[in-house]
This record gives sequence, structure tokens and C-alpha cells, in this order.
Amino acid sequence: MIVSILSPKGGCGKSTSALTLASVFANNPDLSVAIVDADPRQSIARVWLNKRNEDDLGDPPFTVLSDPSDDSILDTLEAASAAHDLTFVDLEGVAGLMASYAASASDLCVIPMRPSALDGDAAGSALKMIRDAGRAARRSVPARILITQTDAAIVTTSHKELLAELDGAGVERLQTELMRRAPFERVMAEGKTLFELTSNKSVISAISNTARLGQELADILEAQE
Repeated sequence: MIVSILSPKGGCGKSTSALTLASVFANNPDLSVAIVDADPRQSIARVWLNKRNEDDLGDPPFTVLSDPSDDSILDTLEAASAAHDLTFVDLEGVAGLMASYAASASDLCVIPMRPSALDGDAAGSALKMIRDAGRAARRSVPARILITQTDAAIVTTSHKELLAELDGAGVERLQTELMRRAPFERVMAEGKTLFELTSNKSVISAISNTARLGQELADILEAQE
């Protein structure tokens, strides 16, 4: 199955979401997991993997494929889906053919957004693109908002208002939010998975947070089979 993670808003946690979710699912030895890095910046296939190679950390527990090309992305996704149980796609933006192609091939699209008005506007653009891609493919493409970088201890008024607005508009969202935790930043900076970080209370909390999110995604995907 293919899960695309996309948003036109930078800094909302697309690559971090892809890496941490892939890590959690790949921790199950019965699952074969891949990440397709379709972001021109290649945050995972270049930056993260290079850091991993520099520190001689060995192969990651999931396959990383690089394809930032409109011309070949559908072939890459088809091959990845045939070879793996679950493929996450890290995408930049929602304009152009790349995002549209990936969305149309996906079993689920996840739109990370921070609890802010600007991220809300970007999420709206992403949802429209996904609907249009589904119409072109003559099928409905499921999509969920993922609230990211929230404080585990404090829920702000603007955060509450945003959730109420999304729910009031009938926008489907994941109930599990990806909290702001230092281990999520360290994963990108150190070229490691969550499970390779030195264990402490913060790392355990980050793994638990992502595991809950992964279970919610798994339930959604299983319901579609």
C-alpha cells in the first residue's frame, strides 16, 4: 500500500513524519517497508542517508528510493508497491504533476500541518489537489490531516479553535498528533531511526507517540482492504 505525505508548506514535518512512521512499521519483522523520496531537496535520500553513511550506521531497516522526477514517479511507485508491503512517499508541494501523480496512486494521503492559520491554508490547497487527482483517476483518494509539532503539556486556544474548525467543516483528521519532541529532530540530524537513538524518557515518549499514530494509520488502511 502507498501512503503519500504532502503539503505545500515547508517545515510542517513531512520528512520527519515519513522517517518516523517508516521506522515504526519496519520494526515489525513481518513487514517490508520503503520510503520514496520525491522531494527535490532529497532530505531523506541524500541528507539523512549521507549522514547515516558518514557515521557508518549500516543499512536502515527500510528501503530508501530516490525519484524526484515527474516522468518516472508512477513507475517507481508501482515497483515499490510490488516489492514492499508499505511505501511512504515524501513529497514537496502540491502544484504540478509530481504530487498529482503520487496522490492518484496512493491508498492514503497524509497532510501534516502545524496548528496555525498559514498551515491551515496550505492544507486546504493539498486537500483540493488530492480531490482533483482522485477525480482524474476516477476514484476517491482518502486523505487525513495530521497535526504536528504540538505541545504535549499545553493545548493553546488557537490549537483548540483549529481543531473545532476542521471538525466543523467535516475535514477528516488523524486523532493522534505528532508532538514536538527533541528525538524527532535528532532522527533527521543524526541519520538514525527512533529505535537507534540512545534510549531515555523523551525517546520512549517519541516512539510511543509514533506507534499510536502508526496504529491509527494501520486501522485506516486495513479498513480499505
